[in-house]
Amino acid sequence: MIGQKQGEAILGESIMVWLTSLTHALLVIAVWGAYRIGKRSRDQHEATLEGGGEVAKQVVQDLECVAEQVRRSLLQHHASIVQFKERINAISAEGKPGALDELSQEAEEILQPTMHLASQIAHAYDDIRQQTTQLSNPDQMRTDPLTGLSSRRSMEDIMKMLFAMKCRYNTRFSISLIDIDSFQRINAEHGHARGDQLLRSFAELLEDAVRETDVVVRFGGEEFVVIMPETDLCGAGIFAQRFRETSNAKLSLPTSIGTAEANDDDTIQLLVSRADSALYSAKASDGNCVYQHTGRHIEAVAAHPGGVAAAMSDDPQRLEVERHPPILA
Repeated sequence: MIGQKQGEAILGESIMVWLTSLTHALLVIAVWGAYRIGKRSRDQHEATLEGGGEVAKQVVQDLECVAEQVRRSLLQHHASIVQFKERINAISAEGKPGALDELSQEAEEILQPTMHLASQIAHAYDDIRQQTTQLSNPDQMRTDPLTGLSSRRSMEDIMKMLFAMKCRYNTRFSISLIDIDSFQRINAEHGHARGDQLLRSFAELLEDAVRETDVVVRFGGEEFVVIMPETDLCGAGIFAQRFRETSNAKLSLPTSIGTAEANDDDTIQLLVSRADSALYSAKASDGNCVYQHTGRHIEAVAAHPGGVAAAMSDDPQRLEVERHPPILA
């Protein structure tokens, strides 16, 4: 019994040393990242004074968001380590049977969020690198460097034009906000190189699925936006269901999608926010589904009884616009 207690105590101390070492390594990386973020923020402030105003401000805001996410994750991780230490002390004092297995199980449970934190820090570094590249070449602000798709800056310009056309000519347009389900797990299990490769393949598949008049944007991370001129909410839902099935079949990547149609009193922020709320509802329903925001409420988009191909034949507005020349570059 004494030997078992000593073994459990040694195991507990070994696990704590290992977790503490790993935490220190992550903290070093995070501090370095925070330094880079701070330095980049100061550089952006100087760029603002020299005339790079709006671009620099946006970059600083993005980097501050990254820093805040890393800070919160580190706090949660520290809390987990403290709780685990308390559990080791309690189990050692109780000396109950099976304590060794219980400690091992809890160590494995702590390891998972630890690896997720490491993934977040890697993403933060990638964001800093991309922002640095974009600042060094302003033309790249309109193109996502990984996928070659339009960037969020381009999306805002395009949507401003579509809102102006809607106001002047009473045209319609909708957007779909697409998120790859459980993508963080792919990065954790297969590495970021594989994750980047899948993002490029996903972007190519998405571009092949849209019309010439549609615009595909990498919204951030594993989120994408499709801007669909001359498309109502029903048409957007049909497209979303069709692409969801295509992504599952060709890439084995389930997706959650939220759609919304532009209303007369919308702004860019309101429209994207409504699509994001629909996307959140899709995620909350275990993912791999489509939800839409009608302007008043959020509802699931049911698959067409005859399948997606049949649904497309019932969508004359989207089919008709495909015969028109592109209205967007």
